[in-house]
Amino acid sequence: MDTYSEITAHQSYVDEFAKNGVLVFKNKISKDHLQIITDEIAIIRRIVMDKIDGMARPIKTYSDIAERQLGRFDYRCGFTSPIFREIAEPIIKLTKELSPFIDFRHYWGAIPSQPGAGPTDIHRDVYPLLNITEGQNLDLLDIKLPPYYFTVLMPIVEITKENGPTQFLKGSHLLPVVDESTAEIYSPLLSPGDFVIFDGRTMHRGSANNSQQERLVAYITFVANWYHDQTFAINDYLFPEMTINGR
Repeated sequence: MDTYSEITAHQSYVDEFAKNGVLVFKNKISKDHLQIITDEIAIIRRIVMDKIDGMARPIKTYSDIAERQLGRFDYRCGFTSPIFREIAEPIIKLTKELSPFIDFRHYWGAIPSQPGAGPTDIHRDVYPLLNITEGQNLDLLDIKLPPYYFTVLMPIVEITKENGPTQFLKGSHLLPVVDESTAEIYSPLLSPGDFVIFDGRTMHRGSANNSQQERLVAYITFVANWYHDQTFAINDYLFPEMTINGR
Protein backbone atom coordinates (compact mmCIF):
# COMPACT_ATOMS: atom_id res chain seq x y z
CA MET A 1 0.00 0.00 0.00
CA ASP A 2 1.22 3.51 -0.76
CA THR A 3 2.08 5.59 2.27
CA TYR A 4 1.43 9.21 3.05
CA SER A 5 3.67 11.87 1.72
CA GLU A 6 5.51 13.63 4.50
CA ILE A 7 3.15 15.78 6.54
CA THR A 8 4.94 18.25 8.76
CA ALA A 9 4.19 21.72 10.03
CA HIS A 10 7.34 23.73 9.37
CA GLN A 11 7.54 27.08 11.11
CA SER A 12 6.03 28.88 8.13
CA TYR A 13 2.98 26.60 8.33
CA VAL A 14 2.69 27.08 12.08
CA ASP A 15 2.82 30.85 11.62
CA GLU A 16 0.28 30.76 8.77
CA PHE A 17 -2.08 28.62 10.80
CA ALA A 18 -1.77 30.92 13.82
CA LYS A 19 -2.61 33.91 11.61
CA ASN A 20 -5.39 32.51 9.41
CA GLY A 21 -6.82 29.55 11.35
CA VAL A 22 -6.76 27.31 8.26
CA LEU A 23 -4.13 25.42 6.23
CA VAL A 24 -4.27 23.47 2.96
CA PHE A 25 -1.94 20.53 2.26
CA LYS A 26 -1.78 19.42 -1.37
CA ASN A 27 -1.44 15.85 -2.64
CA LYS A 28 -0.66 14.26 0.72
CA ILE A 29 -3.06 11.29 0.88
CA SER A 30 -2.32 8.32 -1.34
CA LYS A 31 -4.72 6.93 -3.93
CA ASP A 32 -4.73 3.61 -2.09
CA HIS A 33 -5.82 5.26 1.14
CA LEU A 34 -8.45 7.32 -0.65
CA GLN A 35 -9.90 4.20 -2.23
CA ILE A 36 -10.12 2.48 1.15
CA ILE A 37 -11.87 5.52 2.65
CA THR A 38 -14.30 5.59 -0.28
CA ASP A 39 -15.07 1.87 0.03
CA GLU A 40 -15.64 2.10 3.79
CA ILE A 41 -17.95 5.10 3.39
CA ALA A 42 -19.92 3.15 0.76
CA ILE A 43 -20.52 0.38 3.32
CA ILE A 44 -21.63 2.90 5.95
CA ARG A 45 -23.85 4.65 3.41
CA ARG A 46 -25.74 1.46 2.54
CA ILE A 47 -26.45 0.75 6.20
CA VAL A 48 -27.49 4.33 6.93
CA MET A 49 -29.67 4.89 3.88
CA ASP A 50 -31.48 1.57 4.31
CA LYS A 51 -32.40 2.46 7.88
CA ILE A 52 -33.52 6.05 7.24
CA ASP A 53 -35.57 5.14 4.18
CA GLY A 54 -39.09 6.28 4.95
CA MET A 55 -38.12 8.35 8.02
CA ALA A 56 -39.19 11.98 8.32
CA ARG A 57 -36.56 14.26 6.79
CA PRO A 58 -34.35 16.10 7.40
CA ILE A 59 -32.94 14.01 10.27
CA LYS A 60 -31.69 16.20 13.12
CA THR A 61 -32.32 14.40 16.39
CA TYR A 62 -29.41 11.94 16.61
CA SER A 63 -25.78 12.18 17.65
CA ASP A 64 -24.42 9.74 15.08
CA ILE A 65 -26.15 11.08 11.96
CA ALA A 66 -27.39 14.51 11.05
CA GLU A 67 -28.96 16.04 7.98
CA ARG A 68 -28.08 19.71 8.34
CA GLN A 69 -30.53 20.42 5.60
CA LEU A 70 -32.23 18.19 3.08
CA GLY A 71 -29.59 16.29 1.14
CA ARG A 72 -26.60 17.34 3.26
CA PHE A 73 -25.71 14.47 5.61
CA ASP A 74 -23.12 14.05 8.32
CA TYR A 75 -22.26 10.43 9.17
CA ARG A 76 -20.39 9.97 12.46
CA CYS A 77 -20.83 6.23 12.82
CA GLY A 78 -19.18 3.09 11.52
CA PHE A 79 -15.61 4.39 11.22
CA THR A 80 -14.23 1.58 13.37
CA SER A 81 -11.92 -0.23 10.94
CA PRO A 82 -8.24 -0.25 12.00
CA ILE A 83 -7.39 1.38 8.67
CA PHE A 84 -8.78 4.67 9.93
CA ARG A 85 -6.26 4.72 12.76
CA GLU A 86 -3.49 4.10 10.22
CA ILE A 87 -4.66 6.90 7.95
CA ALA A 88 -5.03 9.33 10.86
CA GLU A 89 -1.57 8.73 12.33
CA PRO A 90 0.41 11.31 10.28
CA ILE A 91 -2.28 13.92 10.90
CA ILE A 92 -2.19 13.18 14.63
CA LYS A 93 1.49 14.15 14.50
CA LEU A 94 0.58 17.31 12.60
CA THR A 95 -1.91 18.39 15.27
CA LYS A 96 0.78 17.96 17.91
CA GLU A 97 3.07 20.27 15.92
CA LEU A 98 0.34 22.88 15.59
CA SER A 99 -0.74 22.59 19.24
CA PRO A 100 2.02 20.86 21.25
CA PHE A 101 0.56 21.41 24.72
CA ILE A 102 -2.83 19.76 24.13
CA ASP A 103 -3.64 16.04 24.25
CA PHE A 104 -6.26 15.15 21.66
CA ARG A 105 -8.74 12.39 20.93
CA HIS A 106 -10.36 12.12 17.51
CA TYR A 107 -13.24 10.65 15.54
CA TRP A 108 -14.03 10.22 11.85
CA GLY A 109 -17.03 11.20 9.79
CA ALA A 110 -18.22 11.84 6.26
CA ILE A 111 -20.30 14.60 4.69
CA PRO A 112 -22.06 13.63 1.46
CA SER A 113 -23.82 16.60 -0.13
CA GLN A 114 -26.30 15.68 -2.80
CA PRO A 115 -26.93 17.76 -5.95
CA GLY A 116 -29.06 20.78 -5.10
CA ALA A 117 -28.25 20.75 -1.38
CA GLY A 118 -28.08 24.29 -0.05
CA PRO A 119 -25.36 25.99 2.00
CA THR A 120 -24.92 25.76 5.76
CA ASP A 121 -25.05 28.76 8.04
CA ILE A 122 -21.74 30.33 8.94
CA HIS A 123 -20.57 28.92 12.24
CA ARG A 124 -17.72 27.85 14.48
CA ASP A 125 -17.28 24.21 15.44
CA VAL A 126 -16.75 25.09 19.11
CA TYR A 127 -19.05 26.54 21.74
CA PRO A 128 -17.99 29.14 24.36
CA LEU A 129 -16.29 27.37 27.24
CA LEU A 130 -17.89 29.55 29.89
CA ASN A 131 -21.30 29.52 28.19
CA ILE A 132 -21.61 33.27 28.79
CA THR A 133 -22.15 34.12 25.14
CA GLU A 134 -24.42 32.56 22.55
CA GLY A 135 -24.41 31.68 18.89
CA GLN A 136 -21.30 32.61 16.95
CA ASN A 137 -19.57 34.69 19.63
CA LEU A 138 -16.75 33.54 21.87
CA ASP A 139 -15.32 34.74 25.16
CA LEU A 140 -11.77 36.12 25.34
CA LEU A 141 -10.80 33.01 27.31
CA ASP A 142 -11.53 30.88 24.26
CA ILE A 143 -9.46 33.13 22.01
CA LYS A 144 -6.40 33.06 24.27
CA LEU A 145 -6.23 29.28 24.48
CA PRO A 146 -3.92 27.32 22.16
CA PRO A 147 -5.77 25.37 19.46
CA TYR A 148 -7.89 22.73 21.20
CA TYR A 149 -10.19 21.67 18.36
CA PHE A 150 -9.21 20.82 14.78
CA THR A 151 -11.27 19.65 11.84
CA VAL A 152 -9.55 17.98 8.88
CA LEU A 153 -11.47 17.81 5.58
CA MET A 154 -10.45 15.20 2.99
CA PRO A 155 -12.24 15.52 -0.36
CA ILE A 156 -13.08 12.27 -2.11
CA VAL A 157 -14.04 14.14 -5.30
CA GLU A 158 -12.81 17.34 -6.93
CA ILE A 159 -14.04 20.39 -5.02
CA THR A 160 -15.08 23.03 -7.54
CA LYS A 161 -16.95 26.32 -7.50
CA GLU A 162 -20.00 24.46 -8.77
CA ASN A 163 -20.20 21.70 -6.16
CA GLY A 164 -19.40 24.00 -3.28
CA PRO A 165 -16.07 24.61 -1.54
CA THR A 166 -16.01 25.25 2.19
CA GLN A 167 -15.71 28.98 2.88
CA PHE A 168 -13.49 30.11 5.75
CA LEU A 169 -13.29 33.56 7.32
CA LYS A 170 -9.55 34.04 7.70
CA GLY A 171 -8.41 35.12 11.14
CA SER A 172 -11.85 34.70 12.70
CA HIS A 173 -10.41 32.30 15.29
CA LEU A 174 -8.71 35.32 16.87
CA LEU A 175 -11.87 37.39 17.26
CA PRO A 176 -14.67 36.98 19.83
CA VAL A 177 -17.10 38.66 17.41
CA VAL A 178 -16.67 38.70 13.62
CA ASP A 179 -18.05 41.22 11.12
CA GLU A 180 -18.87 38.93 8.20
CA SER A 181 -19.29 41.86 5.82
CA THR A 182 -15.61 42.82 6.07
CA ALA A 183 -14.01 39.41 6.70
CA GLU A 184 -11.64 37.85 4.17
CA ILE A 185 -13.31 34.76 2.69
CA TYR A 186 -11.09 31.85 1.67
CA SER A 187 -12.68 29.13 -0.50
CA PRO A 188 -9.98 26.61 -1.46
CA LEU A 189 -10.59 24.39 -4.48
CA LEU A 190 -9.27 20.91 -3.74
CA SER A 191 -8.48 17.58 -5.36
CA PRO A 192 -8.61 14.07 -3.92
CA GLY A 193 -5.37 13.65 -2.00
CA ASP A 194 -5.47 17.18 -0.58
CA PHE A 195 -6.73 18.05 2.86
CA VAL A 196 -7.64 21.14 4.86
CA ILE A 197 -7.04 21.51 8.58
CA PHE A 198 -8.69 24.36 10.47
CA ASP A 199 -9.10 25.63 13.99
CA GLY A 200 -12.56 24.88 15.40
CA ARG A 201 -12.85 28.57 16.31
CA THR A 202 -12.52 29.58 12.65
CA MET A 203 -15.87 30.62 11.22
CA HIS A 204 -16.85 28.70 8.11
CA ARG A 205 -19.71 27.32 6.06
CA GLY A 206 -20.31 24.69 3.44
CA SER A 207 -21.37 26.15 0.08
CA ALA A 208 -24.34 24.97 -1.95
CA ASN A 209 -23.87 22.03 -4.30
CA ASN A 210 -25.00 23.46 -7.62
CA SER A 211 -23.56 20.60 -9.67
CA GLN A 212 -25.22 17.41 -10.92
CA GLN A 213 -22.97 15.13 -8.84
CA GLU A 214 -22.67 14.40 -5.16
CA ARG A 215 -19.88 16.13 -3.28
CA LEU A 216 -18.29 13.71 -0.80
CA VAL A 217 -15.84 14.75 1.91
CA ALA A 218 -14.40 12.62 4.72
CA TYR A 219 -13.25 14.34 7.89
CA ILE A 220 -11.45 13.83 11.17
CA THR A 221 -12.28 15.92 14.23
CA PHE A 222 -9.63 16.32 16.92
CA VAL A 223 -10.76 17.60 20.33
CA ALA A 224 -8.80 18.21 23.52
CA ASN A 225 -9.33 15.44 26.05
CA TRP A 226 -10.83 17.95 28.49
CA TYR A 227 -13.30 19.37 25.93
CA HIS A 228 -16.87 18.08 25.84
CA ASP A 229 -17.84 17.97 22.18
CA GLN A 230 -21.52 18.89 22.00
CA THR A 231 -21.75 16.84 18.81
CA PHE A 232 -22.54 14.02 21.21
CA ALA A 233 -24.63 15.98 23.73
CA ILE A 234 -27.89 14.47 22.51
CA ASN A 235 -26.74 10.90 23.25
CA ASP A 236 -29.55 9.46 21.13
CA TYR A 237 -28.05 7.09 18.57
CA LEU A 238 -29.80 5.73 15.51
CA PHE A 239 -26.95 3.23 15.00
CA PRO A 240 -25.82 2.15 18.48
CA GLU A 241 -24.28 -1.00 17.02
CA MET A 242 -21.84 1.16 14.99
CA THR A 243 -19.51 2.43 17.69
CA ILE A 244 -18.30 6.02 17.36
CA ASN A 245 -14.57 6.46 17.91
CA GLY A 246 -13.46 9.32 20.10
CA ARG A 247 -16.46 9.65 22.37
